Amino acid sequence: MEIVAHGLWAATAAITAKRSTRASVNVGWAVWWAAFPDVLAFGPAVAAGLWLRLSGGSQAGSGDGHFLPHVHIGLPLYLAGHSLVVFLLVFGIATMLMHRIVFEMFGWLLHILIDIPTHSLRYYATRFLWPVSDYRIDGIAWWTPWFWAATYAALVLAYFVMWKKGWLWPVRPLADRRPQPG
Repeated sequence: MEIVAHGLWAATAAITAKRSTRASVNVGWAVWWAAFPDVLAFGPAVAAGLWLRLSGGSQAGSGDGHFLPHVHIGLPLYLAGHSLVVFLLVFGIATMLMHRIVFEMFGWLLHILIDIPTHSLRYYATRFLWPVSDYRIDGIAWWTPWFWAATYAALVLAYFVMWKKGWLWPVRPLADRRPQPG
């Protein structure tokens, strides 16, 4: 799945957890952790490409019509960021250091769980058991038009339900919205 949908799903999960269980969850941090695997994997390449472009190291971009040159440094980071094994290790360390369960980090777990069935073997299949195993699932590619549309339709429905429950911002009765005489 792409990074915007990951962030929106993580916000949905964090808001739902916060409102339905009264858990102390920072929605912004949950969204950050949901974006983290892709930022880890692609952020250095984008930053290096921008640096090369802006510093004059690559005057013509990549030569294939793209603005940024291709910089291939993300694959090992992609594997680490999309691994349940790495997540559990980092989550365990963070929990011990913080002396509490860091619920916001479940955004990262959600990212991995969403990516497992939404990446095909042809493009960044999620090796979710790395470094223990290279096992992958041939899922539905998230960029498939009908699947992409279904994802955002489901997000619209989820946010509509949260709005109706008053979880996004308070829904006041119509009588409270009328201007008061003064």
